[in-house]
Amino acid sequence: IEIVPDLVEAELIILPVIGRQDRMRAVSERILSGGRQYAVIQYCLWSTLRPNTEGWLPLWRSAKIVWSYYDLPALCDEDRMPSNFPFYFAPLGVEDVFRPTMTVRSYVIATSGLSYMTESVREAIHAAERVGRQVAHLGPQMPGPVTCFSGLDDVDLTVIYNKCEFVSGLRRTEGFELPAAEGLLCGARPILFDRQHYRQWYDGLAEFIPETSRPQVIDALEQLFRSGARPVTDDEIRIARERFDWRKIVTGFWERIENA
Repeated sequence: IEIVPDLVEAELIILPVIGRQDRMRAVSERILSGGRQYAVIQYCLWSTLRPNTEGWLPLWRSAKIVWSYYDLPALCDEDRMPSNFPFYFAPLGVEDVFRPTMTVRSYVIATSGLSYMTESVREAIHAAERVGRQVAHLGPQMPGPVTCFSGLDDVDLTVIYNKCEFVSGLRRTEGFELPAAEGLLCGARPILFDRQHYRQWYDGLAEFIPETSRPQVIDALEQLFRSGARPVTDDEIRIARERFDWRKIVTGFWERIENA
């Protein structure tokens, strides 16, 4: 396998899909008409303009492989659609650099995102304010008891996660939330909404709260912050490291392509 710098040199093109069915179909048709193949990594489904599986099936069926952390065949069954496409069911992976260190966890939670209102950043900040604690935010400046960080490499990011009791994976509607896996491997307890697509990968390793109104989410976070994070055990880190092993996950992806 050789990664090439220009699309015209590629025999297979990987499409990271976050929406726009018509646009993605047009791109895939140009790829196929040029005698090349494509693979899909499906990041979003319910937050797209057409939140169902039916409209995506033409893209998926013509792909060499479709990789997602959502169980797309099961979702096709729910929509009463045939799941006749090559599928690779796997999470995103974490690099080996993310490890726990002996540090004081001075921040109550690590949050991430570009907006105060999305990914429950606002709710985490308000809950932290109630308990008199600081938030470490990965992103632009935010109001409140927050220290913001940007432009970090993985080594610097590991230092931040190790200073946090919790790590937020609180994206509404859908998601995987890679910071939750990275933070977990640094000993920060993830907090996610209680939805199947999160439990699929984080069950037994995270705290789950209902995906309810913003005031109710703040209340739920305040309760967790006041109780304090359950220490992440060595056994949990071992399980997480095996589950989110980036090298193993990507190797499986390429093996599925080669055998398709």
